[in-house]
Amino acid sequence: MANGITVHLIRHEKTEANRERKYIGWTDEPIIKKVQAQLPIQPHEVFGSDLQRCLQTAACYFPQTPFFAEEKLRELNFGDFEMCTYEQLQYNEIYRAWIDDPLTTPIPNGESFLQFQQRVLEGFRQIVKQDGDYTFVVHGGVIRLLLAKYSVEEQSFQQTTANHRTIYTLCWGSVDELIGGLRCTLYSEAHITVNEHM
Repeated sequence: MANGITVHLIRHEKTEANRERKYIGWTDEPIIKKVQAQLPIQPHEVFGSDLQRCLQTAACYFPQTPFFAEEKLRELNFGDFEMCTYEQLQYNEIYRAWIDDPLTTPIPNGESFLQFQQRVLEGFRQIVKQDGDYTFVVHGGVIRLLLAKYSVEEQSFQQTTANHRTIYTLCWGSVDELIGGLRCTLYSEAHITVNEHM
C-alpha cells in the first residue's frame, strides 16, 4: 500500500426529518429507504456514527464490510431546536442569534459548536492514526466540520456543504501532516449511483 492517508467522507441516506428539513442531531431516526449503490471505492472496513441512519447506510453501500460505530462522530446535538424546522423556530430570539453566529451562540439544552468540534475531531483522530485508507459514513455537520478544517481550500463551516450520495475524498502525504493539522494536498468529490428499486 502506498504511503499517505486517504479519507473518504460519506453522508448517510436521507431520513424523514431530512426530507422535512428538520434539525436532526441525536434523534435516532432510520433512513427512508434501503438502497443498493455503486461506489468507486471498496474499503476493508468502514467507520461512522453509532446512530442507525449511518449504520443502515453503511449496510446498504458496503454490505460485506465491517462497520465500526463511534459515538463521538454523531451530529451536533441540537437541544431545544431538535426535530424543528426553520419555520417553527424563525421567531425564537435565541434561534435567530444562533443562526447569525452559530460558532459562539450556545443551543439551549444542546451542544456548543466548540463542544461539537472537540468531540468530532477527537473521534476522528482516534481512528485516523497511521497511513492508509479510511472510509466514514457520518452526518452532514460532521463532514462540513472536517472539510472546513482539512480541505485544500480554506473555508468556514458555514461556507461548506455536505450533500447526500457524494463521496468527499481528502489525501495527505503522511499521517504527520494530518496530525499536525495541515490541510489535505488532494481533494475530490464523486457521485454515488443508487438503485432505489429494490
